[in-house]
Amino acid sequence: MKKASMQDIADALGISKNSVSQALRNKPGVSQQTKLLVSNKAKELGYHYSAPKEVYTMSFLLMATEFAFSQTSFFGEIVKSAETEALANNIKLDTYTLTEDNLYKLTLPPTLKNYDGVILLSHSRNEYIKKVIDTGIPVTLIDHHNPELLADAILSKNTDGTFHAVSLLVKNGFKRIGFIGDIHFSPSYLERYRGYHRALTENGLSVDPAIEITEIEESQGALFSQLKNIEIMPEAWFCVNSGLAFMLNNYLQSSGYLIPNDISIICFDETEFTRMAVPQLTNVATDLPFMGKLAIRTLLHRISYPDEPIVHQQIIPKLNVRDSVLLKENK
Repeated sequence: MKKASMQDIADALGISKNSVSQALRNKPGVSQQTKLLVSNKAKELGYHYSAPKEVYTMSFLLMATEFAFSQTSFFGEIVKSAETEALANNIKLDTYTLTEDNLYKLTLPPTLKNYDGVILLSHSRNEYIKKVIDTGIPVTLIDHHNPELLADAILSKNTDGTFHAVSLLVKNGFKRIGFIGDIHFSPSYLERYRGYHRALTENGLSVDPAIEITEIEESQGALFSQLKNIEIMPEAWFCVNSGLAFMLNNYLQSSGYLIPNDISIICFDETEFTRMAVPQLTNVATDLPFMGKLAIRTLLHRISYPDEPIVHQQIIPKLNVRDSVLLKENK
């Protein structure tokens, strides 16, 4: 009886031999569903595969809170890209979930010293991040910074991104523009608030605290409660993230407003929320896969040149015009 081959598995499943090889080696870029189909078909055909032992030149640890790891359509895109870039450079990339206990007891992972470099994704607790940096292991931060954290960082140009978003509204005739986002939650949200103010000021528009929601728990109940207290709705809203914009869109439509005819919405970040919303939400967004790729490259550069000055690299977000902003030509 002929011995089964990778080509036999590929033919049986209607996929390429290369996809079978990637699935059997558990490589990124192949879906879990395909990996499972390949594994089951290999067993069915009696195909036995022993993956060669991976030879890594370095090992990195990517650390983030459970909340950050749960945001698969946002931080998940950064993690996937970092994994792909690490693999391309023969680097083993492990992940570690930071618990509340870790953060407040300042407990570092027991194997931390075994790693050549560390990536810290998003904000957690500055005291904890500083303790990681103080170990002397090269560190790169993603989407977080603080004057006390002396480490390279990969960031969004939040002020400019928001400036462009609000300027789009102004160019299309909107004068009364509201803001939604907890500016105490992260440095990114505070920077977006500053970009919002700058856009209004430079376009000769007044700031109206009555349509600024700057302290808010990110839940539907909390948002709806604050929106009900606004006496006169603005002509347009800017939201610091897509989740808030999605909830805002639901609230306004359930209250009888037409989007964008009555009120326009624009937000920061492009995620499943901007795509699922009806209408789809106009947004300004950072290239998340590029952030992950750049973090690995930056960490490698730091390891090679440890005495160079610390660098914060800011990625300019891109404006994505969808259907939630009423443009002049459609008025």
